[in-house]
Amino acid sequence: MWEKVEETPSCIYSEEPVDVGERIQEQILTAFQERPIAAGKLTLQPSPHTLVGMETNVYVEAAEQVFEMVLLDQTIRIIATPTEYEVNYGDGSVYGPTGVPGGPLHQDRWGEQTQTSHQYSVSGDYLVGATVHFSGTYSVNGGPMIPIDGRAAVSSEPQTLRVWRAETRSVADNCLVNPGGVGC
Repeated sequence: MWEKVEETPSCIYSEEPVDVGERIQEQILTAFQERPIAAGKLTLQPSPHTLVGMETNVYVEAAEQVFEMVLLDQTIRIIATPTEYEVNYGDGSVYGPTGVPGGPLHQDRWGEQTQTSHQYSVSGDYLVGATVHFSGTYSVNGGPMIPIDGRAAVSSEPQTLRVWRAETRSVADNCLVNPGGVGC
């Protein structure tokens, strides 16, 4: 015959449960900054050459990016949004950080001053670069988006800009008359 034994309920876990949300919040900034966020596209107008004293238009194109990952066995969605831009003109001048990425000019307007343009005062080769600062939000398992406390800075590949000095001279002869003249 079977005898009924009363059992006392017991916990199968040997430690206190962990607050996964809190642990994710502790690790999310590092996870965000380690994502392969694409750098902004840096464009120079004109390029690859410009002139001393001429306004050279510089702008950066960057887009919002979405990343899916698993962190602590939870599905995490991160959205990286470009919020600030910084341009290093290569001659010691820096523009930004600012919320203004600049924008393209039609070729017949090259040389016009823009908010992000720059004038070089000395001829030479300059490495022009840009850094885009991304802010982020994340959700856990499809839940509400939560801001990430911190940013990711992603630098573009620098471009070489050759700054030339232009000289103008008046001449009286053409090259047929004076083959050794200026410009011949």
